[in-house]
Amino acid sequence: MSADKHFTARRGFIAGSGFGLLSLYLVWAGYGAAPLGFDRHGEEAGDAHADAPADGGHGGHGEAPGGPSREEFRKVADAFIQEHKLADGSVQVPRPHHGAAEVYLMAQQWAYAPAVLRLQAGVPYRFRMMAMDIAHGAAIHLGSGSRIIRLRPGVVVEQELTFAAPGEHLVYCTVYCGLPHDRMQGRIIVAKASA
Repeated sequence: MSADKHFTARRGFIAGSGFGLLSLYLVWAGYGAAPLGFDRHGEEAGDAHADAPADGGHGGHGEAPGGPSREEFRKVADAFIQEHKLADGSVQVPRPHHGAAEVYLMAQQWAYAPAVLRLQAGVPYRFRMMAMDIAHGAAIHLGSGSRIIRLRPGVVVEQELTFAAPGEHLVYCTVYCGLPHDRMQGRIIVAKASA
């Protein structure tokens, strides 16, 4: 090897850099945030629910097997937004008489619908979410940490959340979805529970 080659042109540096980047990507994929053509169990993306439980249970990632199409989900989510929309454009989800309150959230380039949710502390909410165009994520900022939810196009993902205290929580995308990705945000405003 000649002495005048820059260290970045040497095979060891190139191999080490490639291995390092591949390792970081595999960690990212293992965490569930990387866009892959297969899920963590190695199944093809289109066959992710081929061996879903026959009892209608949820897959390993909170996905509802045999769920609605994108168009059907959009109709239900739009109806949910219109029914609970306030004058300021936010959506206030009423406290249920029993069980968890249903919340619908659509992720699409480069926004969430609804953009602002108003919830109550101590009330269980069942979030039903779907990416409407390409892969997105929904990280719900909860104090010093976040609940990170991977959203695949056309797949309903369900998560049950209960916010313990009043406050405001940021919702942001965790999967790169284009240049305005860093502006893809929403808010959850949690109020003190009413009696």
